[in-house]
Amino acid sequence: MSYLQLLRNISIHRTARTFTTSAAIMGLDRIKVASTGDLPKDYSMKEVEFKDQKVLLSKVNGKFYATGAKCTHYGAPLSKGVITSQGRIVCPWHGACFNAKTGDIEDAPAPNNLQSFKVEVEGSDIYVTADAEAIKQNERPTKMKSASGSEKGVVVVGGGSGALYAVEGLRESGYTGSVKVISRETYIPIDRTKLSKALIDDAAKLAVRPKEWYTDNKIDLVLGKSVTAVDIEKQTVTIEKGETVSYSHLILATGSEATRIPVEGADLGNVFVIRTIDDTKGINKALAERTTQQPELVKQAEEKVGLDAPFKPNLVIIGSSFIGMEAALAGSKKANVTVIGMEKVPFESILGPEVGAALKKNHEKQGIKFHLSAELAKIAPSEKDSKVAGKVVLKSGEEIDADVVLLGTGAKPITDYATNIPGIIIDEKGKTIEVDEQLRVKGIGKDNVFAIGDIARYPDVKTGELFNTGHWNVAGNHGRSVAATIAASDETPFNKSAIFWSAQGAQLRYVGNSRSPQFKDVYIDGNPEDLKFVAYYGKGDEIVAVASMGRDPVVAHCSELFTLKKMPTMSDVKGGKSPLDIPLEP
Repeated sequence: MSYLQLLRNISIHRTARTFTTSAAIMGLDRIKVASTGDLPKDYSMKEVEFKDQKVLLSKVNGKFYATGAKCTHYGAPLSKGVITSQGRIVCPWHGACFNAKTGDIEDAPAPNNLQSFKVEVEGSDIYVTADAEAIKQNERPTKMKSASGSEKGVVVVGGGSGALYAVEGLRESGYTGSVKVISRETYIPIDRTKLSKALIDDAAKLAVRPKEWYTDNKIDLVLGKSVTAVDIEKQTVTIEKGETVSYSHLILATGSEATRIPVEGADLGNVFVIRTIDDTKGINKALAERTTQQPELVKQAEEKVGLDAPFKPNLVIIGSSFIGMEAALAGSKKANVTVIGMEKVPFESILGPEVGAALKKNHEKQGIKFHLSAELAKIAPSEKDSKVAGKVVLKSGEEIDADVVLLGTGAKPITDYATNIPGIIIDEKGKTIEVDEQLRVKGIGKDNVFAIGDIARYPDVKTGELFNTGHWNVAGNHGRSVAATIAASDETPFNKSAIFWSAQGAQLRYVGNSRSPQFKDVYIDGNPEDLKFVAYYGKGDEIVAVASMGRDPVVAHCSELFTLKKMPTMSDVKGGKSPLDIPLEP
């Protein structure tokens, strides 16, 4: 060893000792967590131990980084997800994304950043310096810029996912002007996905952020009021009863409302849709009342006289797609559930017949009954109370006893307040608003009005086709994108893939592009009946969507491949090529 090398090594060791001493004084621990050989490949991840806690160690462009190990959305282990050459860590469950270098959120639905920690490499040893308590916390609240509260600022119309992530993104991106959210719902923004997945009716359990968060970040919530008109020349919105609010930027994020099919009896008592907390409260209350109103049957069940199982009311669900099928599983815990659908199998038009048949079979194992390829004739009143539903009648003449009826028959965008905006392009059939690549409303001659989420018909940057997808994740990422445009003048086109998920006995993951509804070919790797498969949906030789169960992180990986325009062809996957073998690099 040369004299200079010796001096250099002494200097390194002194620096390490000094840093270790300083760290100890600050209450930090400096611990060897791995060796460089543990992550031999670039853009790779490994979960490592740090004083009985977990840290995610990442390697990006030859450098090592350490962050919290669990997604801040639902706690998924991020090491089971994917990482790109740009250092995007994608959650395997619901598509949330974080920056490996900083821990910052890059994609919804994560509500908080990850903690990030100091990493040092000495020889082949990797050290992390951190406060053990910070590692235990895992997440780091998003650092918001202080707000001036100036009178004229951003007005967001709507209180769903798009609105929530828009206001978060504005403050996170440094916007200091006033932010006002006008929502017709009477409660702060909730995780709407839990309504159908779990029939939760407690606003406190559903709230994504506590009310104090909005106060602390000077976000003015106007709840229980609807916007009736928009004047783009005066830059005002009119709230019911004539009150006007001025804006410098306007974000339309009004979402959808559940549809009630025009069928006889749809207005009877105990016939519900599911979109709001009031809906789930009504469903749960009706099921409970139907149980207590039939004491003889309950008594027989308790005494096990003439009944094989405890008495449950009859819940009939009209609709065999995502809302209906999620509610069926959630409702089966407290009711005898029957699902009525027009397709041959559930999800046939979205997931194909083989996957749909497998999911139906799994639901049947939970006691759920099906009437498929069926058409609804009417909902008939109860013989005991003519104001309340008692039977569902099919056009075949078959009658199904019903104590409670749930219409899971779709939703329609709420855009009626925007119809008088000069130049606006609203699709006559779908009632969605056409926007450009930055989600600005087209045709109105203004660059400060945006539409996001369920109401937006936006161009898919990968195909050029206009696209509308009503899901929580899409709306959230729309909100974050628009916030960056407003706060930082970021003109990057919106280019996220449409990701969603569904509770179907096991978690179903799905990613698709604008052509996904047009699929003609389905190739399945695995057995859907085992709830462990990957399904590839093709139009010609192009893969337009991917669904999976029990095969993470395939969908997360494919979501990045869609964005990078590197998805394999249908011929490739049929020939045995796995998307996981394709590097996530430009």
